[in-house]
Amino acid sequence: MREAVELVQKSRSVLLSGHLRADGDCLGAQIVLFHALRQIGKPVEILLPDPPDGRYGFLKSQTTWRVWDGALPQDADLLIVCDCNHLSRLGAMGEAVATSGMARIAVDHHVIEADHGWTALVHDVTASASGQLALHFATALGAKDLPAAAYEAAFVALMTDTGWLKYSNATPTAWREAAELAARGMDTSRIYDLVYQQAEPERPIGIRSGLENLEYHCGGKVAFAWSAQKRLDELGGSLADTDEVLDLLRAVAKVEAVGFLSERPDGRIKVSFRSKQKLDVHRVAKKLNGGGHQRASGASFPPGTTLDAAVQQARAALLAGFREQGLG
Repeated sequence: MREAVELVQKSRSVLLSGHLRADGDCLGAQIVLFHALRQIGKPVEILLPDPPDGRYGFLKSQTTWRVWDGALPQDADLLIVCDCNHLSRLGAMGEAVATSGMARIAVDHHVIEADHGWTALVHDVTASASGQLALHFATALGAKDLPAAAYEAAFVALMTDTGWLKYSNATPTAWREAAELAARGMDTSRIYDLVYQQAEPERPIGIRSGLENLEYHCGGKVAFAWSAQKRLDELGGSLADTDEVLDLLRAVAKVEAVGFLSERPDGRIKVSFRSKQKLDVHRVAKKLNGGGHQRASGASFPPGTTLDAAVQQARAALLAGFREQGLG
């Protein structure tokens, strides 16, 4: 972390960003650092590669951000990317950063490859959320007594990435830090309501479309399903977020690992993998040029990949990983 602190100290202006369609951890970590950097007198801006997950729009009421329009700010000489282990996860903005020569720091808890290309890292795979690392980084930078918006964002980061402390990454440290954040007086039930109880009416219909294609493999230990945009349109459903489907499939007693593939309105196809206790789905996702955690990972398919081809590749990767890891 020392190298990262030194880079910040030397910088003129800092740009904060994160992976495509920023989730609660990604946005939360950026917001923590936004307020920390402002407190120590650094000019700072949050620039997202595309619009974030809509569930977290309420965070913008106290912290501003904007979406990349094709150009990087000319005055910024340091980029800090949160919850992101590779520049490619910033899409086209990542390509622009790679050619800019700008120094860049990753604040992340995902697995990072040896040839990562970052100038410095704030990295710990044992951290339950990147938001935790952002708080630790803020302390190392000398920031103290951050505004309430920063601690609320840190709470959102931690709670959403641990599934409200029900996933396997909900360590004793996570429980303790969640309690410390909640003790600052934030309305935790309000936050839960804003994140998890504001779904659009079309969401249950979208979940139906994915379950129509449900398959069980390996004696019921693997569940795999997918959702086609054409079917979503026919039903009038939406499925911007797939966690509900993944959680439902993983809730089946016999199931150890699940895969869910979704087709987006813009033609992008993404697959998400989850496991309970045994399968390392990061290794599965790597076969599809993706990555993540041992129990939660994913990958995106190259433009032009058909849905049928993506389904076949994702299913094959999951089943091969299950066999290769001695589970079936």
